[in-house]
Amino acid sequence: MPFPSRLVAQIQSFVASVRGIPRDLAGLLAGAQTTLDGKMGSIPPRARKPVLVVATVALVALLAVLVGVSRPERDPQVDVWPAPPPAPPGQAQWDLIPPEELFLPDEPDFVPGVIPGREQRAEWTAEDAEPWWQNPLAGGEEQWRARIERMVDEIMESVP
Repeated sequence: MPFPSRLVAQIQSFVASVRGIPRDLAGLLAGAQTTLDGKMGSIPPRARKPVLVVATVALVALLAVLVGVSRPERDPQVDVWPAPPPAPPGQAQWDLIPPEELFLPDEPDFVPGVIPGREQRAEWTAEDAEPWWQNPLAGGEEQWRARIERMVDEIMESVP
């Protein structure tokens, strides 16, 4: 959907006026400088600095007075919070909103237990443990002992 031509013209006009602000501000400052130089020419060079300081202090004081005068007096009744609406009959004034609506419910503070994958027993027999246990020495104890001794010897020989 294209922009209306009126809106495009307004945007272009706004952009053109914004681009002209620095040029207008420079012209205004140049005119003020010229006026200030013309006024300062009648003051002797030794007195220019004190005159500028006094003029600046007077201008700051005048602005402070104007800001203080233009500020309206504050009405103490304006800053008071409005009274809450009356509570329904049989209900306390501060129980208008139940806590369940104001706060999230408490999270549970327990960790679920371990769910065993098999039936737990107090004592195990060899027949009960047979599907779950494999004896590593069933193939012969010497084979494992030799392998462990070989690894220990390699580690001990590699250390200086």
